[in-house]
Formats: sequence, C-alpha cells, structure tokens
Amino acid sequence: MPEVVKITRAINLGKVFGVPVRLHYTWFLAFVLLAGGLAFTSYGVYPLWQNVILGIAAGLLFFASMSARELAHSFIAINRGMPVQSVTLYVFGGVPRVTEQDTRPVPELLVAITGPLSSLIIAGIFYAARSILAAGESFMVADLMQWLFFFNIMIALFNLIPGFPLDGGRALRAALWMISHDYSQATRITTLAGRVIGFSLILVGILAIITAGEWFTGIAIAAAGWFLENAAAVGRRQALVRDALRGVTAGYMMSENYTPIMQQLTFGVVRDYIINSGQHCFVAIEDGKLQGIVTLSDIQIPQKRWDSTQISEIMTPAGELKAAHPDQPAVDLLEQMDEYDIDQIPVQKNDRLIGMVERERLIRFLTARAVLKA
Repeated sequence: MPEVVKITRAINLGKVFGVPVRLHYTWFLAFVLLAGGLAFTSYGVYPLWQNVILGIAAGLLFFASMSARELAHSFIAINRGMPVQSVTLYVFGGVPRVTEQDTRPVPELLVAITGPLSSLIIAGIFYAARSILAAGESFMVADLMQWLFFFNIMIALFNLIPGFPLDGGRALRAALWMISHDYSQATRITTLAGRVIGFSLILVGILAIITAGEWFTGIAIAAAGWFLENAAAVGRRQALVRDALRGVTAGYMMSENYTPIMQQLTFGVVRDYIINSGQHCFVAIEDGKLQGIVTLSDIQIPQKRWDSTQISEIMTPAGELKAAHPDQPAVDLLEQMDEYDIDQIPVQKNDRLIGMVERERLIRFLTARAVLKA
C-alpha cells in the first residue's frame, strides 16, 4: 500500500480565488511537444526564429486557455456548494479536488458539462480573433489563433471520452453514482476506463508511427494517452487510499506524544536536545495553544547563528500551518500532506493542541490494512 500514498507530483503555483493551483509535471513535456510540433509544421512558411516564437506563444496561450477553462470548472463547483480544496492542471484540463463528503452527483455532472462548453467558448474567441487578424493581413498571428482554435476544439472533444478524470469520465461517474449510490465503486469503474482508454491511445499512436509513418500525429496521440493513463492512475490511487481510510478520523490517527519546545529559547540551547531526541517535529506551545512547529529542515542554519537565533524565528507560525479537527477524515489530511509536501498536521480542539497526525503513522496504517486484506 505505501506506493499509493504519494498521490501526485505537481508544482504549487499559488492561489486563485483562495484555491491552491498546482501544475502537473507532464505539462513540461506537453509544452515542448506543443511548441516544437507547431514550429515544425510551420517550417518553411516563416523563418526559423519566427517559428520558435510562434511555438512558444502557442504553448503559453494554450496554458492560459486551459487555466481559464479550469476557472470556469471551479466557479461552477463552488457555486453549487462543492468547495474546491485544490486544482491540479493537466494538459487536457484541470482536475479539481473536492472531498467525497462535499461531492454530490448532480453538481458534479454540471461541473463536467462546464468543461467542454468552456473549451468551445474559448475556441470561439480564438476563431473570432483569427478572422479579425486575417482581415488585417496579420497572417502569422492569425495562424497562431487558428491553431489555438483547433487545440481547444480537440480538448473539448477529448474530454467527452468517458474515462476519469476527463469531463466525460466525471459525468459517467456522476451517472453511475446516482444509479448505484456507491461513490467508490463509480470512481473505480471510471478510473479503470480512463486507464484502458489511455493505454489504447498509446497503442494507436505507436501503430500510427509504425504503419503510416505519421510521427507527429502518432506522438501526439500516444502522449495524450500517456497523460490520460497517468491522471487516471492518480485517481485510482486516491480511490484506494480513500477506501482504506474510510471511517478513520484525525482523532483516531493522532498521537499525543508530540515533543514541546519553548519558542523563547535559542537554537544553541536546544540543539543537542533536538538532535538526540530522535524526533523530526517539535511544537511550540503557550497556555495549551499551538504557536508553531519546528521540523528538522528548519534547523539547517549556520553555526555562527546558533546562539542568536530563537526558535520563534525558525518555526512555522501556527497561522501558516494546516490544522485539523478530531472528526476530520484522515484521508483529507493525507491529501493535504501530499499537496503541501508536509509530514505532519496538528489536531486542535477549541483552539488547543490535542495531538499530531504524522505521514509515517498513516503509511503504517495503510500498510497494515493492505497486509490484512491480502
């Protein structure tokens, strides 16, 4: 089971409307393929340097259009009472993370429909821009707009495929959920469909290269399949973790054996205590209230500053921490640990620290459940 704990690999881009936005690593490969492919198809039409600029501009504008598409997704989700915890941007669109307890079939269906409609509207904007630019004889930029129109149409059509996490897969999950009243089963079916379709596209892309010599088309299809299979696999891992932690709360998983430390002390005074304790997390508490957390990564400071640096200067203040309440589902905490690359989350009740949930404990729990079910 440990392999399902690290749910996804992405880069934090900040927050939009209070929602954390993350960029999946596959975007970098997609950007290279998109920019390089467009520059290659325009070879001989414009000078090389213009082709390169055209490709880079296409990649950036395509990313902007996908971001706008996801804003529409998130707006509908929040408007329908589904608070979005975070958004991960894939090349085929964004995947909003909404906890199971906040998800409902009909709103999810509406969110799924929003995706292709948003892509079609964005495509229409690019087509209108293309027409205006062509009339003004700005042909190179008009060609760029035409490509972006084409890309967004393809994204709209691609998202109709009934495999999670595509919009078609989300719509299928909502329908299956309404029929079976089983969210987990619906998720497992649609993520499996996404993986099967992804592998199928990879095979089609390889065959296009081998049998027809269509290198660009084949690579594009195979890459789309790979992106889809990767995202579906992430969704499946999330479902497995969610099922394994179903009914388990932060209060059950927390440990009360956290190590307190006084924030007024200097690092030089407590350095040996920290190093020899065998702990990797220390909490600063005053009157039972959490003031901050110090981890081993926080104490990497030059020796000359040991006696002048207080714990309060190197700790992460309580206001910047992700905190949980005792009844919060443990799976929410694990997903937050993954998103923010942290290994522990404090549990508080009535603004007082009552325990800590650590990633290591969650992993051991998942491993034990996997062994018992084997």
